[in-house]
Amino acid sequence: MGKWELITAVVFFLLLIGCKQQESPPDSSEIPRSDSPEGMELEGMFRYMADAPLFRDCRNNKVYPVSMEGKYIDLERAYLNSGIESGEEILVRLEGRLLERPAMEENSNIIKLIVDKPHNILPDETCTPAVHAELIGTYWKLVEIDGKAVNAPQDMKEAHMILASAESRSHGNAGCNNFFGQFETNEDSLTFSATGSTRMACPQAAMDTERGFFAALDTTTRYVISGLFLELYADDQLLARFEAIYL
Repeated sequence: MGKWELITAVVFFLLLIGCKQQESPPDSSEIPRSDSPEGMELEGMFRYMADAPLFRDCRNNKVYPVSMEGKYIDLERAYLNSGIESGEEILVRLEGRLLERPAMEENSNIIKLIVDKPHNILPDETCTPAVHAELIGTYWKLVEIDGKAVNAPQDMKEAHMILASAESRSHGNAGCNNFFGQFETNEDSLTFSATGSTRMACPQAAMDTERGFFAALDTTTRYVISGLFLELYADDQLLARFEAIYL
């Protein structure tokens, strides 16, 4: 082999080794886990009903579905062993994370609570918001119906209602169609009547929300406002929860 042929072979060999090193996958331990931020200390009202656990954050009264992963099962056991009735809220302190997880609807995500470590269950304590929204004249966004979190399907209006003082009129969107009607309230009592709506067809998820929305309005007898959240009840049965949105 001649001098130049030998030099060419050595260069080719070195280039080949360099290419293989670049193609080698990085050590998985060096890859940052962007989906696993550190947990934080949280305090809020937890409740479990029909495989639909929910957490209401004491900081802002926002409600998050709880993902059944991590140390969730420890929190559920503590809740069930506390003696509280299924579906009722109890104050909990825990370490957890708020992360996106796939929603029931296709091609959409929602924020869920991931429980890393339950700390305490406090049956005799509750969140104490400092400011309470007004029933009349507030844009109330539907966030929960029949114990399940509500999320608007893509390209659909969010379900909401506004109660206007003029002629005691109610109006909004039930998840698919716009609606209108009347309401009557006295102290903590609240009833709806003469409810009508448009007749547009929508995706199944939106229609399910709408049916639940109208069923709640039909059976509401009283309400409770806690901070920025409105709850509709049929006597002692929780029907729906709304969040005050200030536009």
